[in-house]
Amino acid sequence: MAVESNDVRDGEKKNFWILIRKNFWGVVTLIAVTIVCVVIVQVYKKPGQMSVLESQAMDMTVMVPPKGAVPVAIATARKETISGSITYTGSVQAYSDEDVYPRVTGRVVKMPVYPGDIVKAGQLLIQLDPSDNSEYAAKRQEAQSAEDAAMHNAGIAKSEFAQKKFELEAAKEAEKGAEKALAEANANLAYWTPEVQRQSALLKSQVVSLDEYQKELAQLKIAEAQVEQAQAKLREVRNTKLAAQAALDTMIHHVGHQYSTAQQAKAALKNTVIYEKYTRILAQEDGVVTKRLISPGVVVNPGMMVLKVAHVKQVRVQAEVASEDAGRLKLGANVSIKGSQASNKEVQARVTSIFPAADPTSRTFTVEALIDNIQSQPEANLRQVSSVEAYKFLPGQYVVMKLSTGEHEGLVVPTSAIIWREGRAQVWKAGSAESFSAHSKYQCPMHPEVVSDKPGTCPKCGMSLELIKRANQQNPGKKQYTCTMHPEVVTDAPGKCPKCGMDLVPKQLGGKNEVHLVDVEIGITNPDQTEIVKGLSEGDQVVHAGFANLQPGMSVVATEWGKAGPVKLPTAAEVQGNRLDSSNNWSYEEMSGALMLRVSLDPAKGGSNTTIVKVEKHGGGTVSGAQISAKTSMPGMGDMAGPDLNGVTGMTGEARLKSDLSSGLWRLKLKISIPGSAPLETSVDAEVP
Repeated sequence: MAVESNDVRDGEKKNFWILIRKNFWGVVTLIAVTIVCVVIVQVYKKPGQMSVLESQAMDMTVMVPPKGAVPVAIATARKETISGSITYTGSVQAYSDEDVYPRVTGRVVKMPVYPGDIVKAGQLLIQLDPSDNSEYAAKRQEAQSAEDAAMHNAGIAKSEFAQKKFELEAAKEAEKGAEKALAEANANLAYWTPEVQRQSALLKSQVVSLDEYQKELAQLKIAEAQVEQAQAKLREVRNTKLAAQAALDTMIHHVGHQYSTAQQAKAALKNTVIYEKYTRILAQEDGVVTKRLISPGVVVNPGMMVLKVAHVKQVRVQAEVASEDAGRLKLGANVSIKGSQASNKEVQARVTSIFPAADPTSRTFTVEALIDNIQSQPEANLRQVSSVEAYKFLPGQYVVMKLSTGEHEGLVVPTSAIIWREGRAQVWKAGSAESFSAHSKYQCPMHPEVVSDKPGTCPKCGMSLELIKRANQQNPGKKQYTCTMHPEVVTDAPGKCPKCGMDLVPKQLGGKNEVHLVDVEIGITNPDQTEIVKGLSEGDQVVHAGFANLQPGMSVVATEWGKAGPVKLPTAAEVQGNRLDSSNNWSYEEMSGALMLRVSLDPAKGGSNTTIVKVEKHGGGTVSGAQISAKTSMPGMGDMAGPDLNGVTGMTGEARLKSDLSSGLWRLKLKISIPGSAPLETSVDAEVP
């Protein structure tokens, strides 16, 4: 059994060597190819190029670039004269609207105007019924006849009145005659009465005869009879006079009645004439027909609107202004009026009226500007509006009114920089971290937009506000470093990632400025500029565009801004100053102490290039014999190491380091050693195209 076992082993060895002899050249060829491949990879591998195993070990989903700066539009607060204004939409009203209504019932037989026609004061607009064959003409003729008859009767009454007046005068004269006759009779009676008494006494004394006494007594009787006759005549005449007076009084009333009847007839005639005139509707003032509501042949009634005529040589431009703005407006304030926000045509006017009562619904005040509305003088014989361009504005048109609220010199910033939060005006102030170091800010961790100068609680959630710690407050002059594959790893010093061993990179490549919210007090404002009364100083920089997603302490970079946003995004060199790219023609300068360091790439293309390092003294003179060394890596590829560069500066202070960097972003950690001086270390990024 032992012999058989040895025979088997001998047979296996023999077969192995037989196999080796048969495949010798194949094995040799495989070893040679492997050696050649290793040599080729080592010789021709590009700096920074990864192996298959290295590339498989990378997780591209967790690789994040260093945090950069936000592009924003920045303006400087400066003192200048600012004209405050407020802008409201408004509407145009005609200076006066003439709504044409008929005052009598009738059929429209003539309507010689149409919308767009220019009409003059006194021009015929509408004719109701034929003027010579209408019921109003017949009523006028009837009233004319009635007036003639009434005037005739009044004339007769007047003649009768004159007659009665003469009769009264005659009765008065007769009364005077009767009174005179009575006076004569009384005088005669007064003579004979004592005479008879005297004769009676003489008769008793038988001085006179009975015959003489009886003659005297007869004369007394005659005198008494004459007195009674005169009294009766006087009574008759007086009665006649009273009758004549009564007849005259009656005639006076009769004449008054006749004349009243005549006046009524005359008024009725005048009324019918007026009504007849109402069949001709005339324009009250110059204007333009804007609407025609009926057509000829229609029977119209009083209160039925038939035409609209607008007087547009002047128009009223009105805006509804909020109560807080109305108090800042004064009569005579300048007003700029445009047909739309985008219009280039602007009409200058002044506030001519501020209505002293608020609208009960909107609680706004009406502000009005009266303007001359003729764009160009129309031709004298022009009957229609040739174009709407003939007028600056038309009734009912929408306009934009910019109302002036005052003017003076003050500190101004763009109006777009003002942010209103919880009733407070704020701006994003931009500046270096050092400029904010003396100002502590507190922020809500749940609501980052809540920022205060003092500790307290968040008005939204009630959480305590936390002090905002800036990088320069935490570790002045130091950076934070992180791993691009493991962003949760953060340290204050460079080194290796404890999870994957990759080199740590700076966490933030910020711009020169950071931003913080600042409370401000504003003064007068207009759509372009706003006065800052408190909160900023002259020369302060504020963000006026691009601040939608800003947070306090963010780094920002100024860039040109257009209506649609940034005109162009900032270059990497603008965000990160120590970068070689197309914006600086792949050249970078840095002052360190008394030395000026210049780094450039020549040519600026991938695969074959040279890094040029030039060292000069500040104020002139070159530095020769300086040892230059550089360690290269690619930050975007996990800080994968590249070739090490070395050189010495010549008489021109220049060292040319053959780098042959491939396309991509490279980081060069330079070390400049000058005899007799401490080594100078710096880092430069190069964006190789």
